[in-house]
Amino acid sequence: MTALLIIAVRIARGPLDVRLKKRCAGPITAAAFAVVVYLAWDWLSPDGIGTPYFVGEFSGVLAMYLMTWALLLATRVRWLEQWFGGLDRMYFWHKQYALCAMLLFAPHILLTELGTAPRAVHEDPHLVGLGHLLGAVSGIGLLALVGISLARVGRILHLPYERWLLLHRLTGLLVLSALVHGWFLDPVTSGSAVLRILYVAVGAIGTAAYCYDELVMRRRAPRADYIVRTVERPAPDVLDVTLSPAGTTSLPVKGGQFIYLRVGNRPWREHPFSIAGTQPDGSVRLTVRALGRGTQRLYTDLREGLPATLDGPYGMFDHTVGGTRQIWIAGGIGIAPFLGWINSPSPAALPHADLFYCTPTPSEAPFLPDLAALAHRNSALRVHPVYSRSQGRIDVEKIQAAAGPLTPETHVFLCGPMGMISKLTHDLRRHGVPRSHVHAEHFAFR
Repeated sequence: MTALLIIAVRIARGPLDVRLKKRCAGPITAAAFAVVVYLAWDWLSPDGIGTPYFVGEFSGVLAMYLMTWALLLATRVRWLEQWFGGLDRMYFWHKQYALCAMLLFAPHILLTELGTAPRAVHEDPHLVGLGHLLGAVSGIGLLALVGISLARVGRILHLPYERWLLLHRLTGLLVLSALVHGWFLDPVTSGSAVLRILYVAVGAIGTAAYCYDELVMRRRAPRADYIVRTVERPAPDVLDVTLSPAGTTSLPVKGGQFIYLRVGNRPWREHPFSIAGTQPDGSVRLTVRALGRGTQRLYTDLREGLPATLDGPYGMFDHTVGGTRQIWIAGGIGIAPFLGWINSPSPAALPHADLFYCTPTPSEAPFLPDLAALAHRNSALRVHPVYSRSQGRIDVEKIQAAAGPLTPETHVFLCGPMGMISKLTHDLRRHGVPRSHVHAEHFAFR
């Protein structure tokens, strides 16, 4: 707890934009409450519970606590964005909490099922048997759902996104099953009314978040009707779309954010698309790369005049949190949020920035001519194309050769493949760029 307080004080006192400070509050709060839960279990656990068994039971409780956070962050509640740094970072933490919960299943099973257990909470063998059955179902089910969510496993299984999403929506039911499992079998919570209330409260929050996501959010998400005005295909796998409001209502979108799109009756809503530009009349520009089945179908079938619905906006990828000197790095279709910033109604507000547009070949950089023209009209922007097949992948040396030395005051904005973001983030920090000055959009949600 002391370490968390020190981290929080350092963040609060640091010379950062308040939005960057607020986005750290969510993860710190989750960690702080985990410590509180541990202290409660340590102080209030009844006598006669051996240390190995206590550790096993608390591992299960902590796993359920983390899954509650995972369910809460999956709701797309907009007021939570500011405390985690945007919906993309909320989904990042959603995945991390779920993975940590799955790792805690191993000590829970080994130390409770294979160790020496205290007397069962219920004498009724039917309730004990039901508790074990629910525990097995929830454990196996959650492990399977987290497993198929891993990118490498997903590539092996070739599971369509729609089926993965349908299975993923079972998470809340499995967490509820794990809650009932602990209620029937956990002798630690049964020996303390306070612990039992705390246990139920944690489970109730997760269950409420799941019910809200399934029954309320899908009907009350902020949305507006649009019409597909223009459709262009500047590359064999890239779609450039402009949508105009169908009525008097439009979404308050801006560059760097993203929305969920539904065209006609086809549910493409669950896939995020970055805003590549806005217009004073409320029109929105999207750039889409045909990577999966849904986006490939969208690339093939989308045509002008179709009705569309946009949900959002979400995300907090915003250059205004940076300083006077910025480096922008886009990998492939990761150029979209930078296009959104440049194509805003007030481009004169842009900072002095060096934009690195990274693609394998020139033919895979369809927006380079537009960017060059925009840079010609705006002296604050310099564009540097990087072609990995002929020049090698972008690195800190290439950045400094084109944009000048990096300093601790430099802010770097990254959008592209996760491998590129991870490597550059590590290398930039080694070259003196503070962690708080490296900003990334994590658009790989699955």
